[in-house]
Amino acid sequence: MAMFQAPQVVAQTTHDQLLDLFARVVKELEFIVNGAIDSKNVREIGGYNVNKTELQSKDGAVGLSSARTDEDDLRIWAGDPDRAKAAFKVFESGLVTLTKFLLSSTNGEYPKIEMGSEGNLLAAFYNEGTYISIEPDYGQGPSLNFVRNGEIQGRLNTILGFEVLSIGNMNIQSAGGSVKLNPSETVDIQRWSKLKNIDENKTLQDELNEIYNRLESLENP
Repeated sequence: MAMFQAPQVVAQTTHDQLLDLFARVVKELEFIVNGAIDSKNVREIGGYNVNKTELQSKDGAVGLSSARTDEDDLRIWAGDPDRAKAAFKVFESGLVTLTKFLLSSTNGEYPKIEMGSEGNLLAAFYNEGTYISIEPDYGQGPSLNFVRNGEIQGRLNTILGFEVLSIGNMNIQSAGGSVKLNPSETVDIQRWSKLKNIDENKTLQDELNEIYNRLESLENP
């Protein structure tokens, strides 16, 4: 709302001073009537309070600031009258802090990327049931989850060192190259029967058994 403060006229005011005051009043009224606003003639607009360096909602939960200090000044905030606790903040340096966001296609549906402060910290959705998500607390450590049709297909997590977990088959392919394992110690498997030649439909344990049987037959003809 525009605020106009008339100049004070006293008995000692001279004719020249009256002319000067009149000119100033006319100029101020033109400024206001023609729609020009600034912090001198406006204290509230659209539910926002105005002062020389700030525009903020009446409860202080949303606002803009042009105040300058030697620090990285806060320029925009929203979410809390206590600006340090505001969910959304933009600083002079360009730093943006926020507690959640949603980035979606033009129709507001899928695909989309969503960040929240609970559950999945960050997720990229193909649709509601198929997505990749970062879960910050999976067994007191982070987990990268791969979900299809609402079912977990695999995880990368740190429960047992760095763990790659597949629910169902895991297919590792190297197009045009080899798969190399270079541990500093050993490659551990539960038993030889876990290594299988699918062309021969035989496990390494099957092959070892055959070799053992042949050697035994040679020793006991």
